[in-house]
Amino acid sequence: MTSLGIDAELIGTDRHAADAVRGAFVSAGIRITGTTATVDGLLARPADACPHVLVLDISACPGEPAAAVRQLRGHCQQSVIIVTGSEASANTISKAVAAGARGFLLRPYEPQDLVATIQEAYETARSYGIARAGRGSGRAGRLLCVYSPKGGVGCTTIATNLAVALATRGASVALVDLSLQFGDVGSVLDLRSVNSIIELLGHEQLTDDLVKEGLVLHSSGVRVLLAPSDLAVVETIDPEDVVRLLDQLAGRFDYVICDLWSSLEELSMQVMEAADRVLIVTTPELPALHSVQRVIVGTRDRLQLDDRAIFIGNRIPGKAGLSVGDISGAFGRDFAVMIPSEGVGVTEAINRGLSFFDSRVNPRIAKHYKHLADVVVSSLQQAPAPPVRV
Repeated sequence: MTSLGIDAELIGTDRHAADAVRGAFVSAGIRITGTTATVDGLLARPADACPHVLVLDISACPGEPAAAVRQLRGHCQQSVIIVTGSEASANTISKAVAAGARGFLLRPYEPQDLVATIQEAYETARSYGIARAGRGSGRAGRLLCVYSPKGGVGCTTIATNLAVALATRGASVALVDLSLQFGDVGSVLDLRSVNSIIELLGHEQLTDDLVKEGLVLHSSGVRVLLAPSDLAVVETIDPEDVVRLLDQLAGRFDYVICDLWSSLEELSMQVMEAADRVLIVTTPELPALHSVQRVIVGTRDRLQLDDRAIFIGNRIPGKAGLSVGDISGAFGRDFAVMIPSEGVGVTEAINRGLSFFDSRVNPRIAKHYKHLADVVVSSLQQAPAPPVRV
């Protein structure tokens, strides 16, 4: 591991234990910025003073460590949390990790073990663009949405397989089907549930039970929130409630990916407005290209998509005979990612409810989505903050 110049705070670690790790920390470029006896002691300080890493000993937690992790993650939104302790049950560890801890180290351990845990967790978080690099603030996870003004261009396929691609990299991912009337995410991933987004809207606090019951677990590890099966309830959904829910999910997952419907209505507008990145998809037909242009120009004042969009060309080259140069010229901008058509292999996977990362699918198809995940992660590391909603 390389030295990253990490600032770390120890919570609940006694003086003897702190002295034991101090030398190893210095050698690794980890600076102990302070120690505090309790979680409340850290929460009482300004959020912008939070260090890169918080090392939480379970002795500082009056109740479940998971509750303390959630408090710390809410206050220090971009700090990486490592939990240490002794005689912790597997259930305690599981709950703490689910709450947002990125490492859990049980005693006895050597100082170098703690150093390695901190470095690995911080490097991983930073590679996803969610670890604190400076003293800025922001939501813990990143909100992404996939959109096209034309239906049938592959948004659902891209959203679902991007989610799986990020999950294969070790990220926690929630996939939300916001094509509320006729969402296909469940069909594409062969998932069913009696619950949908309806059950999660309107809660002041998103509990572990609500997340577990409301979001279906896919075999890849992606948690999926399905669209409602009852069309009558769709018109009752308030876009502001949806955005509030997405913010809550972004406090629990590294990435929240939304598959939007093609209609440019208020829900789509508000979600794109709140997103860290908007993945705009088009196919190489001139009507589809022109529709995207109209969206970019027509929403420029409100959404500022020029600064936050990742443009994806799907099924390129197409059957129309347009070259990549012709397409870029008609589109007026370059594609960040171009995904070729893989023909019957894609259709078979979709019809069988398989992600492209399933072992039964040609691995050549998955490589395009691995590349897309790389582009998204890289873009987020350089991305400006989303527009402020007023």
